[in-house]
Amino acid sequence: MLFSPMDSERFSLRIGKAAISGLEEARNLAKTAREEQIELIIVRCPVDKLAVIHQLESDGFQLMDTLIYLSRFINAGDIQSNEENIRQATVSDADAVESIARSSFANYVGHYHADDRLPRNAADQIYPDWARRCVLVPSVADCVLVYEQDSVIAGFAALKRLNPDCCDGMLFAVSPDCQKKGIFRALLQASCSWAEKQGAKEMEYSTQLRNAPALRGVMQSGFLIKKAAHTFHCWTGHK
Repeated sequence: MLFSPMDSERFSLRIGKAAISGLEEARNLAKTAREEQIELIIVRCPVDKLAVIHQLESDGFQLMDTLIYLSRFINAGDIQSNEENIRQATVSDADAVESIARSSFANYVGHYHADDRLPRNAADQIYPDWARRCVLVPSVADCVLVYEQDSVIAGFAALKRLNPDCCDGMLFAVSPDCQKKGIFRALLQASCSWAEKQGAKEMEYSTQLRNAPALRGVMQSGFLIKKAAHTFHCWTGHK
C-alpha cells in the first residue's frame, strides 16, 4: 500500500510513499498508484540501484533530493560528552522545540520544497510539526534532548531506536542565533551517550547531500558514510 495519510492530509492530495530497491517494485508502482488513485508518488531508492533508478526516470519520476546516511559505533569509552546544559525534554518544551525547528529549517530545501507543485507554506510546516510531535507523541521519538543556554532552549535532538542495536538521530536543530557555538556537537555526543546507555551499539544520522555543515559536523564526531538514497517524485494525473 502506497497511501500516506499524514502527507495526504497536509497537502490535500492523495499522496503515496514507498522505499524500493528492486526492479519489479519500480515497475509495479504505476499500477498500484492507479488502484489507490494516488496523485503524487514519493519514492526513496538506494543510489547504487542504477537499473531501478533508470526505470523510475523512464516512468516519469524526477529526482528531488539525496540523503546521506552516516553511522558510528558507540561505547562509553569513546564518547566525550559534556551534558552540563543538556536534559531530556518534557511536554512543556514542545513550543520551544517547535519554534527552533521553524527558524532553523526556514531555508531548508527538502524533497517537498524541491517540488514546485507542492505549496510552500504546507512544506514549511513539516519540520516544526515533526519536532512538536517528537516531544508530545511517544511513538514518534524515544527521547528528545534539549540544550539550554541561560535557561533558554537553544537546540534539540530527537532520537529513535531503529532496533536494539541501533539508534537514529532523526532530527536535530539549533536556533540560528546559537549556531557555530558547539551546540550541535554537544547534542550529538549526548545522543551517543543516551543511545549507549540504552544498550545500542551504533548511532545513525542522515541528512541531505547539500547540507555540508551538518555532514562536516557529524564526520568530525567520528561518523562515517554508510549509504545513500535518492528521493523521487512522480505526479500521476490521477484524481
